[in-house]
Amino acid sequence: MLKRIFYGFCILVILLCAVMVGLAFSPDATEKLADILYGENRDNGVVDVVDKPDTQPGDQEEQGPAESTEPAETPQPTIAPEHMDHPLTWEPKSTPEPFYTPAPDSNPAPDVNGMVINIYAVKNGGTAQQAPSYVIPSGDSVEAPKELADKTGYTPVEEKTTELSAEEADKLRKELTLGDTGTALYFDSLYYPYYYLLDETGQTLYRQIYANANGMIKTFMPCQDITVNALKTVFEAVYNDHPELFWLETGYSCRYSRSGKCVEITLQYSVESAELAEFRSTFETQVNRILNQAWNLPDDYEKEKYVHNKLLELVEYQSGAPMSQSAYSALVNGKTVCAGYSRAFQYLMQQLGIPCYYCTGYSGENHAWNIVYLYGEYYNVDLTWDDTEPTTYDFFNKTDADYADTHVRRGLAQKLPACEGVSYRNLEETLGEAEPTPTPAPRATPAPTGEPDNPMISPELEEYYRDCGQKIIDNGLGSFTFVQEIDAGLWQELWDAYNNGNISDSFLIRAMNRLGGSSCSVQIQCNTAANGGYRLTHTVYIQ
Repeated sequence: MLKRIFYGFCILVILLCAVMVGLAFSPDATEKLADILYGENRDNGVVDVVDKPDTQPGDQEEQGPAESTEPAETPQPTIAPEHMDHPLTWEPKSTPEPFYTPAPDSNPAPDVNGMVINIYAVKNGGTAQQAPSYVIPSGDSVEAPKELADKTGYTPVEEKTTELSAEEADKLRKELTLGDTGTALYFDSLYYPYYYLLDETGQTLYRQIYANANGMIKTFMPCQDITVNALKTVFEAVYNDHPELFWLETGYSCRYSRSGKCVEITLQYSVESAELAEFRSTFETQVNRILNQAWNLPDDYEKEKYVHNKLLELVEYQSGAPMSQSAYSALVNGKTVCAGYSRAFQYLMQQLGIPCYYCTGYSGENHAWNIVYLYGEYYNVDLTWDDTEPTTYDFFNKTDADYADTHVRRGLAQKLPACEGVSYRNLEETLGEAEPTPTPAPRATPAPTGEPDNPMISPELEEYYRDCGQKIIDNGLGSFTFVQEIDAGLWQELWDAYNNGNISDSFLIRAMNRLGGSSCSVQIQCNTAANGGYRLTHTVYIQ
């Protein structure tokens, strides 16, 4: 009997399982079974908010039908207004109303009286560490303009290497000295960037090579183990950072063991040791003639422009000129190639306290130019190509984008910061007097494409910025107010630039530098004008 009950129970379980599997694979059968069991009272999974109103935690659930058939009003989120912060904006967190929040898909300029825009600039606000990296131009070819194709002449660093036997290497190690290791030397990262592109071993060798070159010690043993290839990189860094070593040639020799480690370094000099003092005196005399005039100029831009103009006045391009890779060839001999122009400009800028780097690369041929760091921004400068008849500013204070078709960096120079400065770009139309003009020169005529100097903004907004800068210069240091009226279209663009983080502080930087200030802020308050445009009240504080 127990067996029969047990077998019957098993059969029943099997049948129930079969029914469940069948229902799972047959939606129609499931629907029919639901109709039989629940009829029309089932809710098909839809929750009716009328049957059971919302309750808060801790409340006792109401019984019975709902008192109202109207759904509860959905509460709207409260969004507290906040200031919009970006690098070119300064606005205290405690600033009162009005606030403006643009619509998600558009950014219309608010037609509201009292709207405020704040701009703030600080002298040398940028730092070398924050600069973006250089991007190699994507074009298939880089070449010089036809009329400038022959104005190159840069000679890359060349090494002469000799492998030694084990016996020869051991003998040299016993005979050679380290010379001057330069242990106590320090190099500022803003003025000597190539030093900081090296690892610790490279920096140690850099100091030794510099110290021995400065003391005209010709042959010495490296103070650190270094391979032939690594030594070339270190030598290039020393050479590129120090135009004052005008007697140091671009070539050197290295003898190495079979393991590839350098055993002996021999530097090459264009001046004899006995003559160096006289050469140095002549060099510094000519340098000081230029610097004595430049020091009296009101700001770094005017000093840079003066040196650019003075070198173009004093120097003539000549292929094959003596000591052509040195600053001496340009400043003393007055005849040089691209390397000489660049090394002279680099040294003069350094003496004026303006960071300037020697940049090497390719422009149809090996070529050299400069990178200048001016009030937080980097620019390309090619004096060689500006030295035409008449002389120009065509390659003065340009961005990497401006140089993309004509210049490409190579070697260590690719690791220098990208040049994206706009504050001092295209300020000069034609080469004028070496002495500074009382006001900033007008911008160059736009390129044939019709694009403004800064492609992010229109020529009208550029003109507005320049007018603001001139008014600040005219008023001088301190606190003051001036008013300008603009049309609705320009207000819209100014507002968009502010909200998108593209508002320009270039006019502030130029005015601040011209006046010798350290910081400048402008608060722009907008009110509707009678003619349908906008009346902008500018409150300026510059110190």
